Amino acid sequence: MKNLVEVKSSRFGKGVYATTNIRAGSLLYRIPLNNEFDFSKTVLMKHKESHAFQIDLDRYVLCEPPFLYVNHSCQPNCGIHSNFELLALTEIQKGDELFWDYSTSMLERHWTMKCECREINCRHIVTDFDLLPENIQTKYLENNIVLPYIVQYLQQQLSKTG
Repeated sequence: MKNLVEVKSSRFGKGVYATTNIRAGSLLYRIPLNNEFDFSKTVLMKHKESHAFQIDLDRYVLCEPPFLYVNHSCQPNCGIHSNFELLALTEIQKGDELFWDYSTSMLERHWTMKCECREINCRHIVTDFDLLPENIQTKYLENNIVLPYIVQYLQQQLSKTG
């Protein structure tokens, strides 16, 4: 990621911007899954709780720069693949800010965020994946950018009802 992007000022504070044109499907970052902690420790983080990245129903890791500064959008140009890799979903031009949809990693019924992405399809609130409209869930599932524990949870819920 270091050669492809840089952290700069953004309307959200800090953001991650492409330093070169990036092709769709390009690997941008592997999220390190070390130093795991549980939900109770995320709450203790108070205003930095959003720095915790959920990797399982009760497991989190701390987001590290530059990934920490990749902002949310309801129309993302990046997504987190099932193997915890941030990939470009679209062609990204030099100078463009990188965005992913935080909801694709969330299933905790605790943290939400007011969305100010200004996209036409903005949902105005970032919340858990299973609370997204069904068409958005389907799109993200088809693009394989929903974390494995969420996919498992949805499959379990489907088997209970169906």
